[in-house]
Amino acid sequence: MTKIICSLTSWSKRIGQAKSTVDSVLNQTRKPDLIRLNLDFDNFPRGLRDVPGWVKEYLEKYDNFKVKFEAADMKVWEKIMPTIWDLNEDFKDTVLVTVDDDVQYPETYLEEIETNIKDCDWLCTQHDKLTQGQYMVYSEKALEAFNNEIDYDFMKNVPLDDDGLYYIMQKYKLKRGRKINAKCTDRQAGYSFRRFFVDCDDVSKLQDTSMDYPFEQFVKERIYMIKRGIIKQ
Repeated sequence: MTKIICSLTSWSKRIGQAKSTVDSVLNQTRKPDLIRLNLDFDNFPRGLRDVPGWVKEYLEKYDNFKVKFEAADMKVWEKIMPTIWDLNEDFKDTVLVTVDDDVQYPETYLEEIETNIKDCDWLCTQHDKLTQGQYMVYSEKALEAFNNEIDYDFMKNVPLDDDGLYYIMQKYKLKRGRKINAKCTDRQAGYSFRRFFVDCDDVSKLQDTSMDYPFEQFVKERIYMIKRGIIKQ
């Protein structure tokens, strides 16, 4: 039987709203076997004493909700790698679903993932055709590959985004599954808009968006992407 693990991270300014994300995962038609919230002492120096009350409440209330603290902020990797390492190389029949702390997931989300992950090593879900915001899902071959390749030195020498993961997927020739068009609710719209800039050459196009998000913030995000070299001036 497939074991589904939902893995997420958060930081000091968003940990409060992450409760809605965790609630949406707990209320799935296909219940998760485990929800792993990976935090770090950079954002929460006193560990559980610095997190909001809902985290401690859920640790007592739900057997399938766990929290792990890393010594330092691992950025994008914190969502994935602490969970993989804690599996101790036991990846058989395991599916890891990455979860964003600013998104609410539809109740059939995990059910649809379980159906579509069977004949592939990884797949992604898409919550909005405009922004192309994507959430990754990995089965046992992908988990084995990440476990083999990624350590602290690897994380120091790759971009703080998904490029390192895609590199490993290509190296191990991992099979991608069909994309799932899940209608998730993104509560902090601009956060996942960064992918949109990759395909947007004209800043003026951003003014045409009907999204409830300040245009000034779009410009700031685009400047950020240019400085990181992800898109060209």
